[in-house]
Amino acid sequence: MPAVLTTASTIKCAHSGTVVAQASTSALTAAGSPVLVQADLLAATVTGCTNTNANAGETPCLKVTAVTAGTSTTLSVGNQPVLLDTAKGLTNATPPRPVLWQADAAGQTVLEAS
Repeated sequence: MPAVLTTASTIKCAHSGTVVAQASTSALTAAGSPVLVQADLLAATVTGCTNTNANAGETPCLKVTAVTAGTSTTLSVGNQPVLLDTAKGLTNATPPRPVLWQADAAGQTVLEAS
C-alpha cells in the first residue's frame, strides 16, 4: 500500500526542482507532519527548476497546475483525498511533458492508504 504524503515528503519536478507544498489542515498527521491533500498540491510552488534554456523556448516550473494520479480513494481530510507517494502531475513549465512532477519520498512510514 502506498505511503501518505506529508509536509515532510520530497516532491520534485522533472527538472530536479523542489515542489513546496503547505498543508491546509493539521487535522491528520503522520510521524508528526500534517498530511497533504489534493488542494495543497494545486497551491504549491516549485523552486530550483533547471528548465531554463530560453533559446529553446523553455520556462521553468513555477507552479503545480494539476494532480493526475496518486490521490487516495479510502482516506480523506475535510472531504479532500490525501495524496499518496504515487502522486504525479503537471506544472506550468514550457514545453510541457506528460508528467512534470512526482513524489520522490513520502518522508514517513507510519500511514498508508489506497
